[in-house]
Amino acid sequence: MFPPMLLYVRVGTLERPGFGMWLPLFLVWLILLPLVALVLVITIVADVVLFLVGQSYHHYTLLLFGSFGLLGATRGTVVTIRSAENVIDINLV
Repeated sequence: MFPPMLLYVRVGTLERPGFGMWLPLFLVWLILLPLVALVLVITIVADVVLFLVGQSYHHYTLLLFGSFGLLGATRGTVVTIRSAENVIDINLV
């Protein structure tokens, strides 16, 4: 499952639709890719060390993969905020 690639934000009023703006999240994921790779290596090393020492919890890598799955599940989320005069729509594509 892939994380959201675009964020669409539309701000307007109840009478007029207003303006929308696309924000490219895929550029953020490209910047964060080296950091994610480093964290993955650290969690694998931590899991191996904790397993060899005999600790009861040594599943940090599974926690990291679960977090990535949760991030991928946010794709398709639509949030609408309405006040007395304003409407804000946020879509994760």
